[in-house]
Amino acid sequence: MASNRQRHPAGGGYRSYGGGEAGVEHEDDPNSKDTRLRGKIAMLKEVSISIGDEIRDQNQFLATMGQDMEGMGGRLGATMKQFYAMWARQGCGPLLYLLLFTIAVFVFLYLYLKLR
Repeated sequence: MASNRQRHPAGGGYRSYGGGEAGVEHEDDPNSKDTRLRGKIAMLKEVSISIGDEIRDQNQFLATMGQDMEGMGGRLGATMKQFYAMWARQGCGPLLYLLLFTIAVFVFLYLYLKLR
């Protein structure tokens, strides 16, 4: 016997168009729709709980990272103070070396790009 069930165009389940068998529950039945809706609500609840857990974990991670950055900022500040003190003791010698190194790098890059 040929089935007169057709796929619903909106993407739902199957619809039966007339001549259905007795005792067979169709997907258009309100009880089955209620069951599917409850299942979808339960799934959405699980997803929202998972999202909440992930947000809490990420916030905790960001707080820890912020504390680490604050500690690193203190260490970097102390290092820069030591660097400036060393620079003051050395006079202008390191500045001259830095300037010569920069000029050498630019000359090398110029020659490299020119001969390439």
